[in-house]
Amino acid sequence: MSRRMLVTGAAVVAAGAALLAAGVARASATPHAASATTPRCERRQLSLAPPRTDGALGSVGLRFTFTNRSSKTCHLFGFPGIRLRHRDGRPLATTVIRGTSVVVPAEPERRVTLAPGGRASFFAGYSDVPTGNQRCPSSSIAEVWAPNDFRSIRVPMRATACGGVITVSPVVPGRPQP
Repeated sequence: MSRRMLVTGAAVVAAGAALLAAGVARASATPHAASATTPRCERRQLSLAPPRTDGALGSVGLRFTFTNRSSKTCHLFGFPGIRLRHRDGRPLATTVIRGTSVVVPAEPERRVTLAPGGRASFFAGYSDVPTGNQRCPSSSIAEVWAPNDFRSIRVPMRATACGGVITVSPVVPGRPQP
């Protein structure tokens, strides 16, 4: 390897590191000082209700609701994670798509501040009609992660998501109307 290639490679790595550092700094910047002092909600502060379900013509829509059960205000921002599980607890192959579908409306990412007892929800959806020889495994449990958390909450949820594909929206303020 020539000296010129080594120098060029080192320059590219240094430039990439500088861009990464600038991106991280920008991503963590908050426009309001009060927002910066509200911590992110953690698993131990949240409960999750089993989803409300609605669907027709091969698409199933779900709405999950987080509740802040702690005595401290916290916030959520971004997309939740989800994995389907068989009734015996075994994980099923699950692919999560962040975005919209026939049953998942377009929602902007925004900070949702939860006072004690406050609620935030997210939409999820899947197809229960196979395409070609696609499999539609049955689940009995959903394992859900709040945005930017590493510990999940399990809730009962019967689903037959074909291909194991589920689309999710970012969290939004409030909960579904009864």
